[in-house]
Amino acid sequence: MENLIYHTKKNEKFIGVLSFNVEGVHPHDIAEFLDKFGIAVRSGHHCAQPLMARLKMQNSVRISFYLYNTDEEIMFFVDVLKKAVKTFAVV
Repeated sequence: MENLIYHTKKNEKFIGVLSFNVEGVHPHDIAEFLDKFGIAVRSGHHCAQPLMARLKMQNSVRISFYLYNTDEEIMFFVDVLKKAVKTFAVV
């Protein structure tokens, strides 16, 4: 199962918005899983249908970070996302 992250290489250290997909899992399923752990994300086409068409995709999951997010919160997101990948993995 592959995780796909969409971002620009420019200013890679300062990404505030991260869009991603988990191969084989619908973005709405990932969003619902994260929501059960209190993690708020958006899923869908994000009013960016031309970009989605260019990337040959229908939708994605988007998470936003800002000054008020702690390192612990970000690591919690990463850990829960890893759980989601394991949960939805086809063995």
